Amino acid sequence: MNHVSTSDLVDQLEQENTNYLEVLSKDALSVELAQYPNPEPKTAHKTDELYFIISGSGMVHVEDERYAVDEGDVVYVEQGAEHDFFDIEDEITALVVFASAEDSVLGQGL
Repeated sequence: MNHVSTSDLVDQLEQENTNYLEVLSKDALSVELAQYPNPEPKTAHKTDELYFIISGSGMVHVEDERYAVDEGDVVYVEQGAEHDFFDIEDEITALVVFASAEDSVLGQGL
């Protein structure tokens, strides 16, 4: 796959009634579409991550820092940094890029 529409991915995510959808998985890279309707427990991963906020708004913790996030924002999370979304005003939908396919949420490398 070389091209994908984020609106098509969101439609597929909603049809499958899940919060996570694998978009791409290669040895050095994994991309997932994720929805955060509610706060989730803090997690840390073995690789760096980028969150591209497609829609929604709320707050994100990255270690001891707090940031407001909104559509169009990008959040970088360094490997091993605990992070979570909270105070979600509108369900957050994000493309999540993991620096390794082994460490994706669906790859269970949490």
